[in-house]
Amino acid sequence: MKAPLVSCIVPAFNSGRYIAEALDSILAQSYTNIEIIVCDDGSVDDTAEVVARFENVRHVRQETAGPAATRNLGVASAAGELLAFLDADDLWHIEKLERQIMRFASRPELEACVTHAKMFWVPELESEAAEYRDNPRSEAIPGYATTTLLAKRSAFERIGNFRTDLWFSDATEWFIRARENGTVMELMPDVLTYHRMH
Repeated sequence: MKAPLVSCIVPAFNSGRYIAEALDSILAQSYTNIEIIVCDDGSVDDTAEVVARFENVRHVRQETAGPAATRNLGVASAAGELLAFLDADDLWHIEKLERQIMRFASRPELEACVTHAKMFWVPELESEAAEYRDNPRSEAIPGYATTTLLAKRSAFERIGNFRTDLWFSDATEWFIRARENGTVMELMPDVLTYHRMH
């Protein structure tokens, strides 16, 4: 199987504090045939300045229109056969893309792949982290979320983009629509995405 280009889409809004870490986790991927697109939803902080320090990271911008519209901007700007999304304050495991690509190579019919995700807390929330240490919320969960998703572009062409009228449940609605459309999707047991609590 020829190594397909993966478009790594990073939606951002006033994300200057953490976006460098997110980009570093993409650049550290063991799978290297990637492009990185930061989709800026009208940030007014130093997001653009932080992104400008990274070579080979494209920065596209729109007037503030919400998370779904920002992800859709990434889909429209992407050149890859496969699409991946990482929120600007989250992180990927170093083998996230490689392990998912291997599933696509093993299953030609596969259209989308998600992984498990685990939360982590910033140092300033150490007391909250301690409170949740033995709570199910601190365990790995099935990541039916954009940050774990790797999908064929053709799946988006068939299913459609994220609904821009849904600011907080656009991803959930997309996964429901994908299932209703018979999308071949696999949930991996691996914890490959880390969701920052801050």
